[in-house]
Amino acid sequence: MNKSKVFYIAIIITGLLLSCDKDSEDKGNDIIDFSHGSLRPDCLYEVDPGREAYYEEPIVLIDGWSNPVMLSEPVTDSCPNDAIEISRDGNTLYFFWSPTVGGTYAELLHIHTGTYYATKVGDDPGVFSEPRFYDLQKGAKDGSVDGVPSFTPDKDFVYFHSTRSDNLGYQQTPPVDDYLDIYKAPIINGEPGPAVNLGEPINSIYLDGEHSLSPDGSKLYITSDRPGGLGGPDIWVSENIDGVWSEPVNLEAPINSDSWDGQPGFAANEPNIMYFVSRRDGASSIYRSIYNGTNWSEPEMIITGYVGEPSLTADGKLLYFVHVLVDDEGVFGSNIWYIKKLD
Repeated sequence: MNKSKVFYIAIIITGLLLSCDKDSEDKGNDIIDFSHGSLRPDCLYEVDPGREAYYEEPIVLIDGWSNPVMLSEPVTDSCPNDAIEISRDGNTLYFFWSPTVGGTYAELLHIHTGTYYATKVGDDPGVFSEPRFYDLQKGAKDGSVDGVPSFTPDKDFVYFHSTRSDNLGYQQTPPVDDYLDIYKAPIINGEPGPAVNLGEPINSIYLDGEHSLSPDGSKLYITSDRPGGLGGPDIWVSENIDGVWSEPVNLEAPINSDSWDGQPGFAANEPNIMYFVSRRDGASSIYRSIYNGTNWSEPEMIITGYVGEPSLTADGKLLYFVHVLVDDEGVFGSNIWYIKKLD
């Protein structure tokens, strides 16, 4: 399997690549000037109107929540929007975007590829400002592709996964393909600084990413296909003990299955409820499970239709997620949606 496809297993939940062409011009900015806070370039990719997705819209399966709503422009465009994180107050949305995701590995490392942020406009949870670049690339000497930011409660640090030459697998002799490791960067004056690889035991020579910090920052839930899982990627958890991350432990059944399981998410005010993604019942769906202090409950499917990346506001009233357009030929689009708890 080529590098692009393996990388996309983690960045796009279907594990396939889109095709999206883009020139190197930013809105009024030369590429040399592109940096933290720069406006996102225009997307020139056009979805083939002849393609029909298995699920044109996501399907909500539980009572007490609104119908799904897709975010409006300018966040929504024809290029893929993925790997999301909503701030606790719901005012800032972070997400992955790329102007070229069907070409060479070098094109995936293009400066414009990475995480962007947008701020909410007014009271509508589906309307955000023009996206701007959130620069997680500092410290990556050979370039990087970064996504899935997860912030400590005090927002002094950001954890994210990355494809870069410092990944542990690339340090082996001979090198091992290791397209995702988790990194940590300090937040300095609102901007991420140079990141460091978390190293073992959080990272391994296998895929490690699609993670989430627990609301209090004491646990790190990761998606990994390291040995010892139940089949495919599983969700593992590590505890921070006196500043040191412990050996990750597999959450086992009923959270994990013999299928694809990952992308955990929590609402800050509901730390014992985990939302995550699984393919155990076919199409990628979002599930919910409750921890009673000893065990996780049997997961309940809440949204289906090739969806993933659940991220919630602190009060748990807004759930943002990604919906992917898939047909017999593969993936041809992805956008960000939300559902809202009904009063």
